[in-house]
Amino acid sequence: MRFFDSLLSIGRTNRAVAEAPLDADQALALMDRYDVAEAMVVHTVGRDADAELGNQTIATVDHPRLHRIWCIEPACVVDESAGDFVERALSHRARAFLINPCARNIRIDRCVRLRAIAEILERRRIPLFATYRQWDAGQDNIDWYDLADFCNRFPKLPVIGWEFRSRANRPLFDALAAADNLRVCLASVWQAQMLEQICNSFGAYRLLFSLGLPALDPAMFQAVVTYANVAPSTRRAVAEGNMQTLLKEADYAK
Repeated sequence: MRFFDSLLSIGRTNRAVAEAPLDADQALALMDRYDVAEAMVVHTVGRDADAELGNQTIATVDHPRLHRIWCIEPACVVDESAGDFVERALSHRARAFLINPCARNIRIDRCVRLRAIAEILERRRIPLFATYRQWDAGQDNIDWYDLADFCNRFPKLPVIGWEFRSRANRPLFDALAAADNLRVCLASVWQAQMLEQICNSFGAYRLLFSLGLPALDPAMFQAVVTYANVAPSTRRAVAEGNMQTLLKEADYAK
């Protein structure tokens, strides 16, 4: 079975495992080792600190197996319009966008600039990663009710939620029940039989595979998919098919 890592970070960061890639060459070597055919890639600087600096770096990544994620600066005082920002990102072959609400203490359902960008992404069905990464907090960072409300405001926008660990799974279930366009990164879900439960209750399309880098052992989640008590077609969908479908359905035309 081949895999598609839906959120592979590149660059230095605290609490990273030794195998976490620092550049595209290291990312490709690691992908070969762990049977990952393709990956969505984001730079850690863009995710956690400076969106534009991270985007400048990820723009240098040039390989058909690596698909660029563009990070969003959420300040409403940015001079560049939402439309110009999206067009600039697409001109650099961005294939998804990412917002980290924890980096700037924003409310995902109240951020003015994010709403303007999300309206454009929804029309194009371009995926948006809601990545809740905080350097000094490890689990249950997502307010799933707020995220579900955001998803329902943009019902045709594919939204992928990520956090280091979703330990409180009842709010996660509520969010999946409330918002059909919400997906979850498998590496965030650590409890036993969660893959089976989410696929059976909400549909296999709701889960996207990831190795869990930079903080987790990249050998962990292949087994979660391979040995899941679901149909082979469901395993293939989670492993790579769901992310491939999102990219095929998006409109990247300039």
